[in-house]
Amino acid sequence: MKGLDWGAMYDEFHENTYDTFALEKQTHDLMEDDEIMKKAGIYRYVLSGDLRYLSFRTFDKKQKREAYERQKGICVHCQKHFELEEMEADHITPWKEGGTTVADNCQMLCRSCNRIKGAK
Repeated sequence: MKGLDWGAMYDEFHENTYDTFALEKQTHDLMEDDEIMKKAGIYRYVLSGDLRYLSFRTFDKKQKREAYERQKGICVHCQKHFELEEMEADHITPWKEGGTTVADNCQMLCRSCNRIKGAK
């Protein structure tokens, strides 16, 4: 891919041993995945395993439903009950602090609380 710093990736990962067939399949599958917002990060991801390179910032429907059920529809900030459609998914450990977009890092907030939290 154009624009990637292949030299820096070589410097960082050249001492590791990789299964080239597995890397090629994984890269292909990730390129086909519509959920991945940053295709250029795929190469660094398959070499490092760090999910942040893929820019998965949004939780999928299943992750949102799991968090909603786990919380029994209660917003973790205001402690009021809401329907799923009235809530938004939020990273427990923020994305900018290394939090990944996985079910265990998802919490559901009501829209109002999420807006207040986001404004800080």
